[in-house]
Amino acid sequence: MNRVLLVRHSQPDIANDCCYGQLDMPAKPEQLKQATARMQKLLAEYSVSEVCASPLLRCRQLAESLYEPDDIEYHNALKEINFGQWEGCKWNDIPRNQLDAWADNLEGYRLGQSGETVAEFSQRVLGFWQRRLSAIGETNSTHVWFTHAGVIRTIVGYIRALPVAESSRIALSFGSLTCITFTSNGAAIEYLNR
Repeated sequence: MNRVLLVRHSQPDIANDCCYGQLDMPAKPEQLKQATARMQKLLAEYSVSEVCASPLLRCRQLAESLYEPDDIEYHNALKEINFGQWEGCKWNDIPRNQLDAWADNLEGYRLGQSGETVAEFSQRVLGFWQRRLSAIGETNSTHVWFTHAGVIRTIVGYIRALPVAESSRIALSFGSLTCITFTSNGAAIEYLNR
């Protein structure tokens, strides 16, 4: 059976009330250590044939704590959504009218004036998803992707045919693992947020 294991990075070293997507910062050291120990146990049951990661530091740190850097493929498509000028701002400091405009046009609003739209982000993530799946083929293989909550929610939402408003509310802990398996019936979520 083919599977893709989606690993969310550990907690980034930034205030909880800040907006960040592609803003690059390290993970909090203690949380990174804990996530590494958890992932070592969770990933030990799998024979991994491919490791991919977002190039953002918080993902690279966790991936490189578990695998040799030369064995990891870095892909920009696995980056979190780009919030444009909102990156690094406190959510409460973002003008209310901009947040309301986003709520009114969830998929088409350009985030932070210069960032991505949710539709563009979804297209980037799902384009990568489809390309990688077609390359996996019929082999019995396990692929590990170190990425971000938005990427994981987009993929899970696509598999479950959820609207964006619903998939954006999927709970995902820092340093969590989500497993997607593939059978003749297509992709299925084996477990979420372990």
